[in-house]
Amino acid sequence: MKKQSWIGGVTVAVSMLAVMPVRAQNADHLPARDLTLSTESVGTRFIAAHGQRAAIFGYPAQGLEAWAWPYQIFDGYKISFVPDGSASEIAGDSILRRVEYRPESVTRIYVGTDFVVREKLFAPIDQPGTVITYTVEGRGQVCIRVHFRPQMNLMWPAAVGGQGTQWSDALKGYVLRDTLNGYSATIASPEIVAHDDTANVAIRTSDDLALEIQPHASGEYTEQASLVIAEDDPGVAAGSAAKDLLTKKTVYMQQAAEHYAALQSHSLRITTPDDEVNQALAWAEVALDQAWVCNARLGCGEVAGYGPSRPGRRPQYAWFFAGDGLEAEQGLVAAGEYARARQELEFILHYQNHETGMIWHELSQSAGFLDWEHKYPYMFVHVDVTFQFLAAVANYVQVSGDNDFARRHWMEIEKAYDYCRALIDPATHLPRIPADKEGSNEQDRESDELSLSAAWMDAAGAYAVLAMAAGHPDDAAPAIRQKEDAARAIAARYWDASHQFWISAHTVAGADIFNGGSRPAELLVAPVFTEQQRSTMLDRIASSDYQADWGTRGIPASASDYDPNAYAHGSIFALGATSMASAYWQAHRPATAFAIWDGVIAWNSLDSLGHLHEVTAGDLYYQEMESVPEQTWSSAGLLTSVTEGLLGLKIDGAAKQLRMAPHFPPQWGEVSVSNIAVGHGTLQAVLQQTIESVSVQVTNTGEAVNVTFAPEIPQGAEDLSAECDGRMGPLKTDPAKVIHEEQDEHAELSFIAAPGDTKCRIHFHGGVAVLPPLIKPQVGESSRGLKLVDVNLAGRLLTLSADVNPDGPHAVELRSSWRALSVDGGLLTDEGNGLIRVEFPHGGAESASDGYVRRKLVVHFE
Repeated sequence: MKKQSWIGGVTVAVSMLAVMPVRAQNADHLPARDLTLSTESVGTRFIAAHGQRAAIFGYPAQGLEAWAWPYQIFDGYKISFVPDGSASEIAGDSILRRVEYRPESVTRIYVGTDFVVREKLFAPIDQPGTVITYTVEGRGQVCIRVHFRPQMNLMWPAAVGGQGTQWSDALKGYVLRDTLNGYSATIASPEIVAHDDTANVAIRTSDDLALEIQPHASGEYTEQASLVIAEDDPGVAAGSAAKDLLTKKTVYMQQAAEHYAALQSHSLRITTPDDEVNQALAWAEVALDQAWVCNARLGCGEVAGYGPSRPGRRPQYAWFFAGDGLEAEQGLVAAGEYARARQELEFILHYQNHETGMIWHELSQSAGFLDWEHKYPYMFVHVDVTFQFLAAVANYVQVSGDNDFARRHWMEIEKAYDYCRALIDPATHLPRIPADKEGSNEQDRESDELSLSAAWMDAAGAYAVLAMAAGHPDDAAPAIRQKEDAARAIAARYWDASHQFWISAHTVAGADIFNGGSRPAELLVAPVFTEQQRSTMLDRIASSDYQADWGTRGIPASASDYDPNAYAHGSIFALGATSMASAYWQAHRPATAFAIWDGVIAWNSLDSLGHLHEVTAGDLYYQEMESVPEQTWSSAGLLTSVTEGLLGLKIDGAAKQLRMAPHFPPQWGEVSVSNIAVGHGTLQAVLQQTIESVSVQVTNTGEAVNVTFAPEIPQGAEDLSAECDGRMGPLKTDPAKVIHEEQDEHAELSFIAAPGDTKCRIHFHGGVAVLPPLIKPQVGESSRGLKLVDVNLAGRLLTLSADVNPDGPHAVELRSSWRALSVDGGLLTDEGNGLIRVEFPHGGAESASDGYVRRKLVVHFE
């Protein structure tokens, strides 16, 4: 029987939680990091306090809005201050001086002439409400005046009529009611000393309401007050949740702090010499946790992001998208949060179309009040999501070792694959987009697209993996053949020989669509196009035509339809940039990869601290007008790119195998990675590198794991040797071997990490490593950082090609124990301790339209 999108309710959430597998944890939890972030740049900062059932968020100019999913309780929340003895009020945003972000709360600090007010926004983890606490410090007394617009209405596109707002003396607050569905909400505080009347009068000029709060003394020169906003379900007395929040707010705050400390203790934890990187990665895991929302009528899942509401109570992407959820699920897998990843897949499967097998696209949080599937055109519209679903499930099963998931859901997996196969054109062996559906491109009508064809190739390979895991080996071989057919078909159908680049799509009439699109990045490393074709595209995308200091443009700046402010025609997506960094790491171009990835780290402070925007402009560093300030897939992509590329982790949970092929920049001497979840245990790895060695110490708290350690080493390194020591003394290992890649080299060593500590060290002599050219983008500025296009070592000659901006840095640092003799086409400086600085000329040549000039130099080593 086909499941309907409005069926579910609380039983859905309960059933999802019931199947959540538990992974053994290390008893010696790591101490929690202090993740507090603070800024005095406050005028345009988005803030949000998140719980699973409620949230409060907004920008200062528009005011805050409060939600208890799926109801918007109020919007336009602003405060002002009336000092004791004064008749005038001071607008809050005029004295807002600082904002502090913590995983469990956000605090805004207002500074008056003789008082400081701390406004703490807090949402309990699993309660349907939020708390705003005001702490006043200083010798001056102040009354806090609050303005807001009551709403008590459902999220877009649902709406209710007949709402009412009344003052309750008993609750000391306003009670808002949805009389149609029986829900109510309360906005209350014991410290309210004045409030607007809600009587029906003829002279009211606004729907806004106001109240005044007088904080009570809580210490010498300190006063405090709390305002609660809470929702009650039908049949529950109005104000019940508000009373609970007021009574237990300290308990709930402690629970939230413990929740995020526990998250740090069991999710992947990476410590590098760069504190900004460490904070960004830790906050990315927090962002995925904050995106987990529980809706009483729909269940629990990852929402796509948080941002201010647009017309019709649309809080940007704070509802469910299966495609975004799959990206989030990939990030959860990368973080080792396998139980939560499984929950997300279960949630997505719950709303699969069980007649066609298609995976849904979009599910508003008000869908439980509507016939969402049949009366609205949003649920089953994107064909690409079903292809992506299969790849995501296979990745989850393979990494976590949860073959049981594949067995339990084999029928749904099979139906999804049948849907994908039904779209395959027998003439091309590739999918076509039905006339009533869309691919990944929502802006342009296309008959087929490169990204969808690549997704079909991945889906076929994923189905083969899942068939083996689920105990259906006979289904694997045909899927492998379909994957191979797709690869050959893509190479033939999508290569443009005249441009030496791929074709992005075809029109309905069959014409090529060529715009130099940089996605899908994974095809840059897949064995589809020839090695020479891939190398040509990698060189081109590494150039300043595509690369800005803060990420990779979707199409080149030289394209005829390039628009740096267009959503899909020249802007820069965080997810696109991190995917591109992963591709360059996997293509063994580490200097380019790290520079792209490091540019995205800067997004962590662009707006809402600790969170990443959806998209920025392509020419100047600032967020696009329509961008979501807390975009879930942006944070997920940052985590996925770390494990896939920077760390080079590949985990087979069922086989208890781990491959580590890190690409650390030479300036990082030590990196530790904790809570690497393999099977039912966890590993910690401490990696160190010097100019002539690289080592790893693995601490294993579970069963023995087969480890392949394949770190990047300097290009041209010679005289490799290796040794390993375990708990019982020296270990017997195979000799280390060298893997030569296009722009880097790796040494590879395999060993068994038994319970306890195992340490392996690889020694070498000579070789050269390139330090990634990094630059921190500044808001409002154009790109000016050096873009390294090609690195080639032939014997003792190192050739570097780069795009150089006359107004930016024009030098690259190298690390080598070889002695540099000279450089052709530039300047050379020996900085000592194995560091060499080479400078490209940066003037005297005609530059491109973006101001960059292509330069090349050759370094001669002894």
